[in-house]
Amino acid sequence: MTDVAAIQEQAAGAADALIKQLAPALPDVRARIADFIRACEPLGPLDHYKVFPAPAQAIVAAVAQTHDSATLRRFLRAVLASAVLQTVNGARFRALPPRTAANQARHLLRIAQDADAQAPWLALDQDLFQKEFGLATLRLYAAGSQLVDYRCGVPRSTVLAEGMARALPKLLTMVKLGGFRPYFQIHTHKFNLDAFHEAGWEECYLCCAELYAVHPEVLGMYGSSWFYDPALATISPRLAYLRDTPGNNGAALMFVVKGGDAINNATATSASRRQLYEEGKYAPTNYMLVWGRDAQRAWAARRLAAQAG
Repeated sequence: MTDVAAIQEQAAGAADALIKQLAPALPDVRARIADFIRACEPLGPLDHYKVFPAPAQAIVAAVAQTHDSATLRRFLRAVLASAVLQTVNGARFRALPPRTAANQARHLLRIAQDADAQAPWLALDQDLFQKEFGLATLRLYAAGSQLVDYRCGVPRSTVLAEGMARALPKLLTMVKLGGFRPYFQIHTHKFNLDAFHEAGWEECYLCCAELYAVHPEVLGMYGSSWFYDPALATISPRLAYLRDTPGNNGAALMFVVKGGDAINNATATSASRRQLYEEGKYAPTNYMLVWGRDAQRAWAARRLAAQAG
């Protein structure tokens, strides 16, 4: 596991350096940072990682109104460093299960070491900042290839996505699992793509399995993406594990929508998929994978037993 002392040292040094740079323009910068982090804490049971309460938004708006964009970005970088320090010193981090704690620590150190105070994504409305802040504050758990948001529910609209004729089996699946919420929702993160491989995804599932002890109210895990599309079995067979590992171990697959953002996501990194799409031989489609808690924990127990030999 990443040395906690190293995270503390890096985060404290980064926060102090940024605050020193900001102090001439924002003499009360340390208090503003603390107020912002505190204002982000009272979230509702289904407020996902993108939610910033109005008081937190007001703090950032006040900085933006009186200072230039460079100062605002530096302020938000200081927020990240300060949040990492607060988290690594806190009880919630110390109480994380060992596998998740090791994954979280790796990201906390990475965030603390990131010295780019002018990254264009340092803004409240940017997904990269929302995910980095989520990791820094434990709104999101780091889990192998993915990030885990524990304040989510499966959209009910998914049941009707293929019309009434196919709705009943999906509804019965959700009833059997205990309902539509709460669930872990998994997210891919640009700064975590080095773990996007089969072992990284298994690590994600193993982290989810141990996180049910922290969140016993959660009914299972779900994710939605183009790479759950059954058509990928022939188009991109190397990605079959993304669907097969959960699907062969109790997870349900549900159609979401054809086209839309699936087109860009599926073709952006693959010339072969892009060519098939342009030739009309492949229609990128989003599917949702829903893996119930009991089935996922059972898979994890078998996988750990196999690893132990």
